[in-house]
Amino acid sequence: WGKWVFEEVVPPSQLVFITSFADADGNTVRAFFAKDFPLEVYNVWTLEETGGVTTITLRGRPYNATPDERAFFEGMFGSMQQGFGGTFDQLAAFLARP
Repeated sequence: WGKWVFEEVVPPSQLVFITSFADADGNTVRAFFAKDFPLEVYNVWTLEETGGVTTITLRGRPYNATPDERAFFEGMFGSMQQGFGGTFDQLAAFLARP
């Protein structure tokens, strides 16, 4: 389970929210894959259109995190880039279908 708590929605240009892993009741829980993954991540996603092309910029940082959690999060940047990149590649392929 995942939990997204939206703090700000600015159509059509920005989403600000906090993400966390959760149990079936919506309670924040530790990530199943690592004890040092931050309990919460603060996210700012911006969308900008130029010449008919929309660019999305994803920014995330640990929220209320310990030094160990911050270090673990920073160590995952490459993996997160691959994960988000693959997800957006799949979205592009889906949107390109007739």
